[in-house]
Amino acid sequence: MRTFLPGVLAAVIVLLSPLTFAQSSQSQQPEPMPRLVVRDARLPVRLESVNLRAEVIGHAVQTRVELVFRNPNDRVLEGELQFPLREGQIVSGFALDINGELRPAVPVDKAKGQQVFEDVIRARVDPALLEVTHGNNYKLRVYPLPPQGTRRVVLHLAQTLGRDARLELPLKFADSVPLLNVEVLVADADASTLVATAPGLPPQAFTRSQHANGWAQLSLQQADFAGAAGLSIRLPARSQPLVATQVAGPQTYFYAELPVAARRAARAAPRQIALLWDASGSGAQRDHGREFALLDAYFRALRDVEVSLRVGRDVAEPVQRFSVKGGRWVELRRVLAGLAYDGASNLPALVAPEGHELALLFSDGLSNWGLSGVMAPSRVPLYALSAAHSVDAARLRQLAERSGGEWLDLSAMPTADATRALQTRKARLLGLHSNNARQLVAASPYAHDGHLAIAGVMREARAELTLEFELPNGRIERQQITVTPRGSATQVVQQWARLRVAELEAEHDEHRGEIRRIGKAFGLVTRETSLIVLDAVADYVRFEIEPPASLRAEYERQVAQQGQRSKLAQASHLDRVLARFNEQVAWWEKAFPKDELRAPPAQDKLSANEALAGSMGRQEMASPPRPSPAPAAAPMRAERARESSDSAQRKSKGAGSDDNGSAPATIHLTPWAPDTPYARRLRAAPPEAVYQRYLDERPDFTHSTAFFLDAADVLFAKGRPELALRVLSNLAEMELENRHILRVLGYRLLQARQPQLAIPVLRTVQRLSPNEPQSYRDLGLAHHDAGQWQDSAGQLWQVVSRPWDGRFPDIDMTALAELNMVIDRAARSGPPLRTEAYDKRLLRHLPLDLRITLAWDADNTDIDLWVTDPNGEKTYYGHRLSYQGGRVSRDVTGGYGPEEFALRVAKPGRYTVQAQFYGHRQQVVAPATTLMLRLTTGFGRADQKDELVTLRLAGASEMVTVGSFEVGR
Repeated sequence: MRTFLPGVLAAVIVLLSPLTFAQSSQSQQPEPMPRLVVRDARLPVRLESVNLRAEVIGHAVQTRVELVFRNPNDRVLEGELQFPLREGQIVSGFALDINGELRPAVPVDKAKGQQVFEDVIRARVDPALLEVTHGNNYKLRVYPLPPQGTRRVVLHLAQTLGRDARLELPLKFADSVPLLNVEVLVADADASTLVATAPGLPPQAFTRSQHANGWAQLSLQQADFAGAAGLSIRLPARSQPLVATQVAGPQTYFYAELPVAARRAARAAPRQIALLWDASGSGAQRDHGREFALLDAYFRALRDVEVSLRVGRDVAEPVQRFSVKGGRWVELRRVLAGLAYDGASNLPALVAPEGHELALLFSDGLSNWGLSGVMAPSRVPLYALSAAHSVDAARLRQLAERSGGEWLDLSAMPTADATRALQTRKARLLGLHSNNARQLVAASPYAHDGHLAIAGVMREARAELTLEFELPNGRIERQQITVTPRGSATQVVQQWARLRVAELEAEHDEHRGEIRRIGKAFGLVTRETSLIVLDAVADYVRFEIEPPASLRAEYERQVAQQGQRSKLAQASHLDRVLARFNEQVAWWEKAFPKDELRAPPAQDKLSANEALAGSMGRQEMASPPRPSPAPAAAPMRAERARESSDSAQRKSKGAGSDDNGSAPATIHLTPWAPDTPYARRLRAAPPEAVYQRYLDERPDFTHSTAFFLDAADVLFAKGRPELALRVLSNLAEMELENRHILRVLGYRLLQARQPQLAIPVLRTVQRLSPNEPQSYRDLGLAHHDAGQWQDSAGQLWQVVSRPWDGRFPDIDMTALAELNMVIDRAARSGPPLRTEAYDKRLLRHLPLDLRITLAWDADNTDIDLWVTDPNGEKTYYGHRLSYQGGRVSRDVTGGYGPEEFALRVAKPGRYTVQAQFYGHRQQVVAPATTLMLRLTTGFGRADQKDELVTLRLAGASEMVTVGSFEVGR
């Protein structure tokens, strides 16, 4: 195996659960074929054998694909297995052989999987990955392919068959396969009814057998197979319920498919309907032609109806009312056609007004804004309609079905069918009940393709289930079925887990914990979990990931040892924090001179050592040579040898009291004015015309964070805050789970004095990157800005108390200063905070005249904070302590900051604040790095004032002046 870090990362699945759950396509399209791509191979790597095993329970299919590759070369090679999946298939698991043992992937928190992946990338190594590419195409790096040896890869695929119950399996994995084995097991079936066809293979190539437990088996074995591209198996139609069970530990799970007759009735034509229209930025990607065609057909069918339109983006707009007469909706259509699709999506704000009989929601379901992610249940039947490639089908389906409506995918169904669905009431499942089964779940309250799928956990060997249906005429009907253990299926447990997760996804934010627990317990890829394979037990221990069963005993032994070391490490971490805090207290208590800097100083030993350490770290950065400082710094100095002779002067001009004695100070921010054509055009527009010019420029910059930030800045500056927030919210639409973009969005919302909007954004950042201390500090500061002192302190204590990666130096000290400030401010404004969980040795408030913190959005990037005081002396990473006591934290060369400047007593005059881009070691270079600076006067005092600013640096050596402090006498 290739060596990564101390061990080897064999494979990581960096894959979220699909937002769309497509119906299985039954068209006779060419079967997609996997292929192994190996570069620099003298002889081609051969596919030696293929083993396919499919298990079919009703319409649910689980397929195991095992591929064995042989490397005929005399050196180790790396391959990339590329395999497209059919529509409706998903990867449900995989395994690799390691040291001759087939090792299955294990579930892990998605954030943990991301951390492992990034740790390996940071080590400058390409990990082996199973990842989704475009559409439903996957690729898996396979390393190593041993010389003159073989490598085995196993993939597990899940799918749901369509109405005609036809199973399609790929056969042509290569031009020729030395050995092909296919085995298909069908639950509760007669083997003689299985009809298999494969072009080029005679019927006698297939063998059939009947198992005593009711399973039917179809088999195919071929040597030197070079025949058909695919195998098609038509499964028998069913008129009786199908039940399968599986024992997992002490539990017995069941999965059942019940044939349900189609019972429909015409819906009474509504006189008033609510039209909820998602006009967020992603709405521009919907097929509005299909949406308008549906409305046109529906209004023609209704003839006369009153329509209340509510348009929503980051906020919902006031209701507009329209009258449709004789099917004509000219005015409503004109309004919808003229909508600007812009801003984030706040679905919970799209509330249907009262007094309507039906609601139509046109949206992709991708809600990403606001304090609540839950849309209130509709009091009337709600139909969710979408015509988009990217859609949160689970959310829309559950939202519609629990109200008595449906989710209609306009991109997959004809307009006539969708119109008919709006005019039809169908029988639906209202409830599942049982005295001897629990955790009952249904795939949908409606029958799909003639059957209803349900699953649950049995309390006893025999379970009686009662299904309660609402018929189209409103009458309630009950149906009973009996579940008894039959056969031994291998996918029932995962079927139950998938159905339960799909049910929870409707309110994903409210159920993250349960989704994560189910994903980890049952090995599912969900929005909260990934799958991972590691090489050595030590790697599982290091990343705190529970390994497969074969490694469990050794893992538990090492974890026990690790647990003792972790307790010691936690205690020693707080002791180290205390030692550094004592140094900071000593600095804070020391009286520094406030006279003029008379002579060029020599750099002190402490400063020299720290500068050397910083420069050694910087030699590792992938960046151009260090540019000359600009502007030129005053000569560096150390603590002066004459310091003792100046003690009297320092005492008279030294530290004042906590709340008074400091001179008044004001903050002047340098306006951030990017010199781009669009920015100049927006700045030149009068306030009432800026937004229209922005919309005119927007199509060219839909993937540019800089564009939305700059446009929002102009709108804020011109007194249009509501439109500025809408424009800014587009960052939440760009990449739904890109923590770097979301971090920038959170910073800019804080700058706009909108902490309540920033908190859910930064909470998402924390969920995506719980291994980064900045996530906790950023959220803590947002709670501070919102006046939520206890929440703020709790987040900041996480930064202080936990050991972090060494690339985040001094962030614990920065957060500790902020924690003590929050505790002090809370005591001033109300009852004191609960601090019993905090180390009392660290709770001492150290107020300051001036404080600056600098953070940025890009990992593995070095930005430097420079502060020039009235003496002309520059304080920065290479000269961390100024003559008058200004102090800069240790240099951050590989994280997101923060770097901090602190000065207890500020000498009168101007303090200029600058930031410089030094370099990065990112493997993917971003066009610019966004900085966020928090400039504070009277830090921790009653008159504390914070100013926040965000700006960008485009490349190495760029220096920007952020602003200045003006300290009076």
